[in-house]
Amino acid sequence: MVAEVADLAARSYAGEGSAPYGRSWLDRLFDWITALPGPTWLAYALLVIPSVLFSNSALWLSGLSPWGQLDPAQVYWGTNTVLLFAAAHHLRNAAAAAFDRFRPALGNGVADPERTRYEFTVMPGWPTLAITVAVFFSTPIYYLADPVAFDVEGLQGAGLIVRTLTEGLTSVVFMAIAFQSIRQLRTITRLHAAADQVDPFRPLPLYAFARFTAQVGIVLVLFIGGGAFVNPAALESSAAAAVWVPWVIGTPIVAAIVFVVPMLGMHGRLETQKDRLETAADGRLRDLIGELNEAIDGRDTDRVEALDRTLSALRHEREVLAKLPTWPWSTGTLRGFGSALLLPIALFLAQRALSAVLGD
Repeated sequence: MVAEVADLAARSYAGEGSAPYGRSWLDRLFDWITALPGPTWLAYALLVIPSVLFSNSALWLSGLSPWGQLDPAQVYWGTNTVLLFAAAHHLRNAAAAAFDRFRPALGNGVADPERTRYEFTVMPGWPTLAITVAVFFSTPIYYLADPVAFDVEGLQGAGLIVRTLTEGLTSVVFMAIAFQSIRQLRTITRLHAAADQVDPFRPLPLYAFARFTAQVGIVLVLFIGGGAFVNPAALESSAAAAVWVPWVIGTPIVAAIVFVVPMLGMHGRLETQKDRLETAADGRLRDLIGELNEAIDGRDTDRVEALDRTLSALRHEREVLAKLPTWPWSTGTLRGFGSALLLPIALFLAQRALSAVLGD
């Protein structure tokens, strides 16, 4: 239900004729899928079947496997294509939900929050089209570099065209997610700076974007890690390694940047507020100790007892202030994201161990 509401909100703003740019073909596709009868997840689940069959048809059309026989790797890639589309769709909805959760902190920080929300959730049309053209132009070049490593050796005619379409389409969605995440990183940084209701005692709105950027990073890491696991040959030849290794190593780094960098501005603001509160508490403690000393010197027992109770309350206040968060993310979000970053390494080691066992 939340996903459908987020989609409708994006479309309604675009329909007013005041949108800052046209929607991408991906956003139009997401809108169409959302409008289908039934839940959105069911539509993607049903799309897995034709996607798997289409991916396997590259082998059938090239005579590399009997018609109807499913290749495990192609089943993975056919499923993965649909999952990546679903992930991109989910990230658009997650971006809208994150923006809405952040609104209490944003206050009146931006003049047109609906425009900002649109820019944060909707991919621009022309850049996405340029990514599509570039990917489909470069995919055959990768195949020529090392057909064995890219698992296209023996594919002919229509089979090679099918493989180019399936892998190219998957790459387009992946690159579109990466492109959109860069745009969103800049927007989050700007929103964190513009927010005028930042309250360290109400941190939940401040956690909104960290949860979202963590999801973006996890999608990037899962796609690259899974691809390297399913296609181990991609790391065994020098030509393919030159293409794949930067992805395997660089994607977790990019994911970490996407997660952390937009949070730095809010981290600085929270630290400043925490310092201000702790400085004020330290000043009260200094004054209170001065009064306590005067009461002790004057042998004013009643006043000493009252000041001691106040001093105890002030100590509790300082303990509370010391625990105020200065990073705009929850412990659970940080733990889950950190685990995801280790996934490519874990999959690589698992693939090596499996290869060693099967090799024996």
